[in-house]
Amino acid sequence: MSVSTLTQQVRSVALDNGADLIGFAPISRFDDAPPEYHPRTIFPQTQTAIVVAVRQPRGALKAVEEGAYWQAYNCDSYWYLNEVVGPKILRSIVLFLESCGHTSVPVHNPFFPHAGRKTRPDQPAGPDGMVSMRHLAVAAGLGEIGHSKVLLTPQFGPRQRVFAVLTDVELEPTPLFEGKICDDCMACVRDCQGCAIADDRSITFRIDGREYSHAPLDPRACGHVHAGRDPSFSPFFTGSEAEGKQPAYNEWTYHRFRHLAVCVGRGCLRACLDHLEKTGRIEAKFNTPLIERERWTLDRPAASESA
Repeated sequence: MSVSTLTQQVRSVALDNGADLIGFAPISRFDDAPPEYHPRTIFPQTQTAIVVAVRQPRGALKAVEEGAYWQAYNCDSYWYLNEVVGPKILRSIVLFLESCGHTSVPVHNPFFPHAGRKTRPDQPAGPDGMVSMRHLAVAAGLGEIGHSKVLLTPQFGPRQRVFAVLTDVELEPTPLFEGKICDDCMACVRDCQGCAIADDRSITFRIDGREYSHAPLDPRACGHVHAGRDPSFSPFFTGSEAEGKQPAYNEWTYHRFRHLAVCVGRGCLRACLDHLEKTGRIEAKFNTPLIERERWTLDRPAASESA
């Protein structure tokens, strides 16, 4: 089977099983990657990184923007994509390639590396190596990294999740994305409730000789609002919680929302998407604007509110 034919068959398998976007990055595009983030830390025989993206339903973002409903995002855009759709696509690709005699490793999102002892002296890191899905997507030609460090695609802007398969077969590379999506409008910086995104693009990296950049991200500040610990932007934060007491709602609800995203990317996702849609910088078009009235905030709850 020719490389071109095999590549097209992999593409068809991915799209038939739920992928919206797919690209192929030859291993040479990671020559400038830090050794501990190189795909070969996960699969030393990697020749190609197959990268797929699945769109998030826009309505799930709109419901949070209206301050009305979080469960659609938590279920459909977070848990369902990461734990059901993504693994299904990865498994379909891996099994297809195995039927052709090629070994492949599915790389899920999210996944967490484990610090530990190296099993071989030439390993750059301990077990469960690490890669950046965003950088893999850029290397596979799906889009660019925006100012906020979020992947932007010309089809959906920041509205997708990314997964990858690392395989030992050489496939036909996808050209790097040549367009420009992010215009440094700084909406992500202004509207991030955690103030986690810096003004400057001081972080740079290279793929296939081309330089990219994004702003530094403060993961601690991001995580604080992501987990819903800021009472100005989390309706699930109560006065008793501020005092270190048991929340006034049932424990299932508490853990349900604490283990998913509560901020729903107020700056890096929703404000960014709204700007890209209104300025026509991405392909997706909708009748209802994502942001069409003053954005909501909440007063810090008093302890008596949760009594």
